[in-house]
Amino acid sequence: MGKSRLSDKDLEKLLRELPKVNDNRHPREIYRNISINKDKRSLPTWLIPGFATGIVLLLIYILSPQLTGVQDTAFESSRNDSSTSIESKSTDREYSAEKLEMNEENNHPINELTAMLVEEPSAVYPDDLNGYQAFTISIPDPNALLTVPVTVLIEKMENKTWFELFEEMMPKLTEEKWGLAEYFPLDVNLSYDQVSKTVLVDVPANHQYGLGSAAETIFTKTLQESFPNEEVKTIKFTTEGKKGIVLANYGEIYELQPEEYQNRAYYFTYLGSDPRPYMVPSEQKFNSIIEAFSAMESEEAELGLKASIPTDIKMDFTTAEDDAQTLIIKVVEETALNNQFLYNFEAIMLTAKSFGYDKIRVEGQGIEQIGPFSLTEDVPLPIGPNKKIIELN
Repeated sequence: MGKSRLSDKDLEKLLRELPKVNDNRHPREIYRNISINKDKRSLPTWLIPGFATGIVLLLIYILSPQLTGVQDTAFESSRNDSSTSIESKSTDREYSAEKLEMNEENNHPINELTAMLVEEPSAVYPDDLNGYQAFTISIPDPNALLTVPVTVLIEKMENKTWFELFEEMMPKLTEEKWGLAEYFPLDVNLSYDQVSKTVLVDVPANHQYGLGSAAETIFTKTLQESFPNEEVKTIKFTTEGKKGIVLANYGEIYELQPEEYQNRAYYFTYLGSDPRPYMVPSEQKFNSIIEAFSAMESEEAELGLKASIPTDIKMDFTTAEDDAQTLIIKVVEETALNNQFLYNFEAIMLTAKSFGYDKIRVEGQGIEQIGPFSLTEDVPLPIGPNKKIIELN
């Protein structure tokens, strides 16, 4: 085979003459689009790298047909160098915001493949609600030790009520795929009274929800934590149309009140194959947010909950003087935050939300970005933890 007549400098010159491609979207928009497209699975994932590879090969072929004659040994050397570089980047995981911005000197554009190297947030944020409606529901873990709040995004449908969407959503949940226990749809008949904002739960006479304390606790917690608090004020029970439900450890009960996640600390738990942690609120309610943050530095081994605030990160927490709904995090100078702190940051934000805060302001450290969050401005708090996207159709 003949060797290429183009030198490395010739190739570099040709590549520099290609038109520049810029992507001016905010990183948050890129992450949201990647997440939505990934969960919708509208295109098999194996096609994406294949398509990108095809474009690159076509471009090289047009620039220099003689490149097809390069010796295999040269190709192997190039591939090994590239693999070493990728492995090195993956190992240190120091994906700072600068690596995603345009390098003006070398004209390296930001693109979605680069953005995918940055960890994706686990919660639902206000920007995620563009065209979507969120439901935070409570699902048991496989060992029935705790319930995990999952915030499900479904497309908005103006011609349907929240309750109609909720009923359509329940059979579509893929709990086992998410590493959770298969629990929905519930073996009950649900109805809703708009006037009194009451969910009516009618169970069969031979229902299984009263067989043991664990089953009863999971059943009642799931109901209390799965309906929108602004839409539901009371949950009432009937058994085949007759008032009340009999639970062995509770006796006969007639109604429950929905439970809000107030004054809770958020911990990590790892379930299934997803390397991202689930954010789980504590059973305990705390008197102050400082107490909650202190508790988050330790695990709760009995429930499988891991600490969500590292002890080597030195932070002070105060309320902003100009806005009582804004929590200020002051980080000491010798402490460096990076993108490995992303999920810790989300746990802090969810805890702050449970104490009534709306935003977080980070002060006193050098980094200006954690994942998609710009620290140069106040960060809005999440809508709900543990984002999942499903399609009803």
